[in-house]
Amino acid sequence: MPDDQRITVLLVDDQPFIGAVVKNLLAGETDIDLHCCYKAVEAMAQANQIHPTIILQDLVLPEIDGMSLVRMYRENPATASTPIVVLSGNDDSQTRARAIAGGANDYLVKLPTKKDLVACIRHLAQPVLSHVEGPALSTVEGAAPNDDPDGTLDLRAINEFRSVGSADFARSVIDQFIREAEQQVEMLRDARRRLDAPLAKATAHSLKGSSLTMGASRLARLCMELEASPVCCESRTFERDLVAEVDREFVKVCAALALARQQGFQQ
Repeated sequence: MPDDQRITVLLVDDQPFIGAVVKNLLAGETDIDLHCCYKAVEAMAQANQIHPTIILQDLVLPEIDGMSLVRMYRENPATASTPIVVLSGNDDSQTRARAIAGGANDYLVKLPTKKDLVACIRHLAQPVLSHVEGPALSTVEGAAPNDDPDGTLDLRAINEFRSVGSADFARSVIDQFIREAEQQVEMLRDARRRLDAPLAKATAHSLKGSSLTMGASRLARLCMELEASPVCCESRTFERDLVAEVDREFVKVCAALALARQQGFQQ
């Protein structure tokens, strides 16, 4: 296929876990090339280097927030008209409206299905050679709603990984999620000890996004509460011991994932 007909996608997200999942979602699309940037401070340089057809942009990043990057893309001649899709763990109208008003072309909740992600990319890529359409807010809201929103683990998320990849890929996603989540839970413990609210909020946001992707809705909800919770300096603790609740729920999620591997991934 000629190079001018290929779709180059730049994913900017601080979690390699998200990059691994998106890579597999797009693996069967032979005309789509995915490039991942895991450091916000390197995003602009990488965009200038590869000239992406589409940018998939996370909102909350440790060095530069996603909306600041969107504004920087729009001020940069090389990316001023590049379609931008904001990926966020927040599914609320205010965040969506802010993203579109700030220069994004579309907004997807992490992580959409393969069908929805590919459809969004192809829709925005079509007019790139001639002109870029104005903001086209997608009707896609990510994966189907959870049948059991209070449950520890929705196995449909794991089955989605199997359907677009293989049992081996699903295992690798589980393993990578656990590795990264273990580090994030430890970072939350450290943030609690040092009363580091910015670190706690940023870490909780990242863990929330990956937990939603894995179908761990209760863990994601606890992270959402922690992300919005202030530090009570007088008592030297967070309001509620949300970090301990996250810790306990993560243990349950790991046990549920282990059971899923044992029962669902037998050869």
